Amino acid sequence: MLFARIVLLLQVVVMGGVGLAYWLRPYEMANLNGMLLMEAVSASNTRVYYGGLQLGLALFLLWSTRRPERVRSALVLLIMMQAALVLARIGALWLDGGTLRNLDIGALSYKLLSALLALLALYRLKPEPAVAPPLPATPAPGAFDDDFERLHRQEPSPDRPDETRHD
Repeated sequence: MLFARIVLLLQVVVMGGVGLAYWLRPYEMANLNGMLLMEAVSASNTRVYYGGLQLGLALFLLWSTRRPERVRSALVLLIMMQAALVLARIGALWLDGGTLRNLDIGALSYKLLSALLALLALYRLKPEPAVAPPLPATPAPGAFDDDFERLHRQEPSPDRPDETRHD
């Protein structure tokens, strides 16, 4: 559990830091990626999608570290998210026929390493104990004896006093 929490907290620091950087300095961060923000709406979208989304994910991962039952789902989210980003970056390189710049290589390596560490942390977690189904409530002793004895003695049912049982 400690290793899983450390992996999640490292992701909180990185995602939170990058998210804050995009939120506070969208022009500078976009320029690092080779993007040019021409209008105010571009800066706003950069703040929201690159900054706000990463901050939200970092807050979710931080919240997940507080309770053991949430760690597993946070690791699964992290694996899926980072693996999807790795595949998207590789797909974009293939579609665009581009070459990897240093920043791209670093981002791809970081995402791949993050996904692998999260997968290892998930693998190392102890399996959750299987929850046994609740046992049916047992009737009080003698609860059904009255009906059985009445049938055995061929007494009339309280619902139909005029009927008697004949075998």
